[in-house]
Amino acid sequence: MAHPEVFKPTLCVTLKYNQATILGMSLSGVSNYGGDIGGFYGGAPSPELFVRWVQAGIFMPRFSIHSVNADNTVTEPWMYPEYTHYIRDAIKFRYRLFPYLYSLMAASHENGDMIMNPLMAAFPEDERTYDSSDSYVLGNSLLVANVLDKGIDNLEVMLPIGYNFYEMSYEKGYVGANVYEGGNDITIPVELGTIPLFLLSGAIVPLAGNELSNLSLDTLTSLHIICVADRNSHFTYYEDDGVSLDYENDMYHKMDISIESDVKTIISFSNEGKYKSTIEDMELEVISNYNCPINVTNDSETIPQFLRRDEYESATSGWYYNIECKTTFIKYPYTQKDNKVIIDYGDFDMLGM
Repeated sequence: MAHPEVFKPTLCVTLKYNQATILGMSLSGVSNYGGDIGGFYGGAPSPELFVRWVQAGIFMPRFSIHSVNADNTVTEPWMYPEYTHYIRDAIKFRYRLFPYLYSLMAASHENGDMIMNPLMAAFPEDERTYDSSDSYVLGNSLLVANVLDKGIDNLEVMLPIGYNFYEMSYEKGYVGANVYEGGNDITIPVELGTIPLFLLSGAIVPLAGNELSNLSLDTLTSLHIICVADRNSHFTYYEDDGVSLDYENDMYHKMDISIESDVKTIISFSNEGKYKSTIEDMELEVISNYNCPINVTNDSETIPQFLRRDEYESATSGWYYNIECKTTFIKYPYTQKDNKVIIDYGDFDMLGM
């Protein structure tokens, strides 16, 4: 007879161990890794544990929910109907992250870059990170601070020195007004649906602008790129057909994105490869410490400004400034040609306004 404890659904340490193990594998040169979401063997995970497993798993390169539960159950996304919306929201966010994750996988394949970066590797100058595995940096832009403990209402997050950190809303996919200085520990409130995320200074994170639910059937047609323009930085976006080895014959598309941050923010795009991109629309979400821009251009052509968000949303090209989070939204049709977007903050000009 099996031991009674085997069937007891508790919040166990396996989730923490899995994340720490994956970070160790990253340091060992193995980036394409992921845990068995929910745990592989034993009793079915409790509702809280399962939600936290999924929220942690959506950032892992390999994401798989399967199990051999010893209590005759099967771990599935819908196993707890009252909690399914938490699971659905988290998985939908993974689909939004697909352009970023796929680009990170390409960089890992080509250069051996880590995808899940332990804090000690990302911030070696900060000795506080040497014993930490609760948080990590996904790529070079996104600090993931998963909730790995049971029944907590507040989470303490270490923010390493050398960077500012911008709190990100995973539900809406944009950055809020909260900015934190690195080198400090902060405490943030968390609920069951909370996935604590922070963008680093200079972050560049491409997201899916249109909804994806099946990567075999759906096509990415809109790219939404979050840029934290408080320092110079760059990122290489990558795409191919996703199914063949044609990328070995240059049938891929790389878009190098670079940010020059000064009184003017210059975002340059240079393209490489023979693959015809599926992207039709581009939107930039540019966070900075400056005031509202006075002008935005794309290859010297002025982009129209909209003072109302609804007018901006209905336009094919334009820009809009969100004063609450000091963010400039810019959209324009995508042509797969090299281009340069310049955001001019300039001096205050009452007459020009």
